[in-house]
Amino acid sequence: MTATLAIARKELRVYFVSPLFYVVTGLFVLGWGFFEGVYIVQNQADQPDAAFFYATLLLVFLAPLLTMRLIAQERQQGTIELLMTNPVRDIEVVAGKFLAALAMVGVMLAVTFVAVLLLMWTATDRSKVLGVNLGVVDWSAVGIGYLGNLLIFSAYAGIGIFASSVTRNQILAAVIGIVILLVLVFGMSYASGSLTSPVSDIATYLSPQTHAENFAKGVFALPDLMYALTMTLVPLYLAVVSLSARKWH
Repeated sequence: MTATLAIARKELRVYFVSPLFYVVTGLFVLGWGFFEGVYIVQNQADQPDAAFFYATLLLVFLAPLLTMRLIAQERQQGTIELLMTNPVRDIEVVAGKFLAALAMVGVMLAVTFVAVLLLMWTATDRSKVLGVNLGVVDWSAVGIGYLGNLLIFSAYAGIGIFASSVTRNQILAAVIGIVILLVLVFGMSYASGSLTSPVSDIATYLSPQTHAENFAKGVFALPDLMYALTMTLVPLYLAVVSLSARKWH
């Protein structure tokens, strides 16, 4: 556990001095705000359902950018061998890097929470402009929406770290991660609508958007939680296997 936290702290320091993190955060916050603004105008309501849902689509492209260097860069620079000469297990390396990535998206989500507070602060003025009563935010639904975003990202991060573990090229790692996520998001959505049961049912369950939609609505159900945990742990396990296989080459 000590080694895992040490690796996480090291990765956090790298994130905070990386221009890429601030670019990704800026794009995420702008996208989040755009979808929330569109929702307010179309529905004349302040509930950030649309922002939570579409944030998972943004993360399809942004999450692999956050994770692409985590292992690929170390393999490219040869520092992974130096790291593994220390009494550190493969699982601790993967877990530490995953925790750092998860903490970074927590920072990104925290920035959007400031936007939610601003929405509430200006609700009265916007009610006058729109000529309607925007209502009161359901804070329990907002909390579930944020938790859902974090859980869905954890799955994306797991996939991104796996992609980073199979190549030395960071750009290739990002491409692999994005392709896998696109297949899950759009491929499974297409299959669920065009195929017959039980294949369509399986595709529906495998699609992150199915579960992201529930979270965005403020619904926290066990199947959605189990999906997020499974889709996080499986690729992280594969990343550990990939690191272990490196020892035999």
